[in-house]
Amino acid sequence: MKRITCPQCELQFGQEARFLEHLSSVHSIVDYEQLYCDVFLEGIKPRCACSEKCAHFLIWRGWKRGYTTKYARGHNARIDSVYLSKERQLEMASKRSAGFAEGRYQVWNFGMTKETSAKLEDSSKKISKTIQQKKLDGTYVDWRSRDHEKVKAAIEKMSSKKKELYSAGVLVPWNKGLTKHDDPRVASISAGIKENYQENDDASAKRLTPEQFLERVNSVGKFELLSTSSTYKNKYQKFNFRCNSCGMTQVKNLVMLETSPVCFFCKPKESKSQLQIFEFVQAFEPKAVLSDRSTIAPKELDVWVPSKNFAIEYNGLYWHSSAVLSDNSYHQKKHEECWKRDINLLSIYEDEWRDKQKIIEGMIRHRINCPVSRWSARNLRLVELTKDRAAFFFNDNHLEGHVRCIVAFGLEDKSTGELLAAMSLRRPFHRKYFNALEVARCCVLAGHSVRGWLGKLTAKAIDFARGKTSRLITYVDGRVGRGKGYEQSGWTRIDSENIPRFWWTDFHNRFNRFKYRANRSLGITQEEVARSEGVVAIYGCSNSLYEILL
Repeated sequence: MKRITCPQCELQFGQEARFLEHLSSVHSIVDYEQLYCDVFLEGIKPRCACSEKCAHFLIWRGWKRGYTTKYARGHNARIDSVYLSKERQLEMASKRSAGFAEGRYQVWNFGMTKETSAKLEDSSKKISKTIQQKKLDGTYVDWRSRDHEKVKAAIEKMSSKKKELYSAGVLVPWNKGLTKHDDPRVASISAGIKENYQENDDASAKRLTPEQFLERVNSVGKFELLSTSSTYKNKYQKFNFRCNSCGMTQVKNLVMLETSPVCFFCKPKESKSQLQIFEFVQAFEPKAVLSDRSTIAPKELDVWVPSKNFAIEYNGLYWHSSAVLSDNSYHQKKHEECWKRDINLLSIYEDEWRDKQKIIEGMIRHRINCPVSRWSARNLRLVELTKDRAAFFFNDNHLEGHVRCIVAFGLEDKSTGELLAAMSLRRPFHRKYFNALEVARCCVLAGHSVRGWLGKLTAKAIDFARGKTSRLITYVDGRVGRGKGYEQSGWTRIDSENIPRFWWTDFHNRFNRFKYRANRSLGITQEEVARSEGVVAIYGCSNSLYEILL
């Protein structure tokens, strides 16, 4: 009998049910299929091989059987069906057409609509719900988003045909001669339009009233609207504004005004988020400089604090992506320029400031030495953390959130039990480090300072790992630090990658680089897969590897 070896702890099981129960109870893993893919398929859930554009995922048959076919149900007919013969297809289509024309065949829903048939209405709702869910999951991608030339040709063909049928009287608009007073469907559509256009504060309304538009302009408070005679059409319509500070006139739409309320004569180029970061730093360091071009000329430091030798780089997801930057090592080179001058440069991505502002503010406080509170690790209690407590702490305080681990330790206040620092360990993903344990996550409570926390947690990790492995390893991301704290805690730097880290972005969020991978069976490169999904790469800095030999 084929036995199953647990990829987490290497225990063996004869029964699959007991193995899956072990995964959930011991390792807190419930997504068995994803773990299977991580272990055997490099993390990629296989798709149907019937065509390059097929978005259907294969059905997983369990840990022992895996994926038993290359095709989604019914899709193999596209590959090896006898009906792929063009001559046979034409013959069968001709017979069906003749049958329908002579009245021998008739579709079951002939003449019915979802308004007149409960069965059609129910079917329509189910189909709509399924498609919407697949779009949210990313398993359904409309072909029109990938083949623009085909879309253009199809639109021209349909438009020409419809004009011809309408001119001949074959097609007649369904609502011709109907009004909201004598047709319930027209009345329902009319009510929906009225609701969207009526004056209210609901953000879902499709069009603002002139009064709402002026209210939103005035809420920004930095510009005076000059184009008062123009009729408001939509939020992308351009208007003339005068800066209240310098009096210069400039053209903006409502989106530009609200997302980047900056006068480009007073403060060129700075985005709204960059200004927020600068104002946060300036509250602690009044002499901070915005958009400094003298320190590492000709390069720019978005926020520069000379008294602390500290700088911040704000990376917008569009302007710092490969759609704009052709040099993948742009950020790495900028950090190296700062390191040469002993400048501590922190790079912040747009989505991090938007979604994890508390953590970013805590990192800034640490670097300018203005923490919320100060602690000493020797006065804190060392405890082993439950999985739930570790997950909650890392999700709330670590920039990349919680990941699966085999154990986690923390330092808590003896009187209140408040958790102030934590470290988790896991088995490395890279097989060449099979004889090591890796620090999965470690951080302090956002905004607080704990002297000696890394050394104390490192010592505990050494005690735990001794006898189980030959060394501990950890990675340091160059965009947030240089690893000095690890070196002071007994870690040794053994390697520095030359290739910068990267993510995928749709210009609103970043995604893990493993989310989109090459499909070797279909001969599709990683870049082609990413392009078809509408994402591009955005690069950061390289990692450094540290170790402790046991």
